Amino acid sequence: MRKFLSAASATVVVGLAAAGCAGDGPVRPDVTSPSYARSSTSQGLARVKRVGDPIWRPVDFHLFTAAIGSFESGFAEFSALIERLLPPPNHIPLPPVFGVGPGAAHEPPYDRELAEGVDANSLDDRHSFPASAFSAEQGNGVYLVWMIVPDPGVTGRSPDFASGPIIPNVLFPVTVAGVATRNGESFDPFLVAGLEIPPLDENVAPQFAGVQGHSHLPIFVADNQLFGPANTPPEGRYRYEIAMRDQAGNGWDITAQFVVRKKG
Repeated sequence: MRKFLSAASATVVVGLAAAGCAGDGPVRPDVTSPSYARSSTSQGLARVKRVGDPIWRPVDFHLFTAAIGSFESGFAEFSALIERLLPPPNHIPLPPVFGVGPGAAHEPPYDRELAEGVDANSLDDRHSFPASAFSAEQGNGVYLVWMIVPDPGVTGRSPDFASGPIIPNVLFPVTVAGVATRNGESFDPFLVAGLEIPPLDENVAPQFAGVQGHSHLPIFVADNQLFGPANTPPEGRYRYEIAMRDQAGNGWDITAQFVVRKKG
């Protein structure tokens, strides 16, 4: 068990909400969703760099500390938190493939759902944390979470709507890989270890037969002292570096930086 819970394994958690697309391949809608067009892609908490020409993008970033648990607990605290960030009825646990999956149908926009979850759980976005926030002994870690939305995506059917913007299954699996550095040196080379986000279809769950894409896709990354070199103190300057690529080779590079202070 690592520090992520993803497709069928465990500690960055990838959840998703479902959608479908019409046609044989990605065809851009005539108009980009006005909500997505206005959405910030960084909010000052992360930097993003477009690679190629993706028809999807990351929004609604948050950087905060919370419990992630331990190997002994099976990182149950991590799983419990992401379920609180995207709670029922709109999202439900969907093991073993996704930590959080589609629940009750709900229409876009989806670029504020994580912000609402962060507020509801009294979590604070910041760039500076006390040592206890990254301590293996305390069981806490620093999370980076965000939502992937169509931009412009394709128009299609989904469990959430009869027709709307989606990221089509033909672009999946989307690969996610990332590392964490401390004071400019390698800290956790397996922050995200070659994760592949699968298409949303009957292989995920029977109710998704005929579904052809994702309407929105939340990503959860967390790390702490436990995953660095032995005897590394928690304090330092950290950087998460994450790359996302779809099957067309397009995507985004995402970086987030924060400081863990010596005391607190």
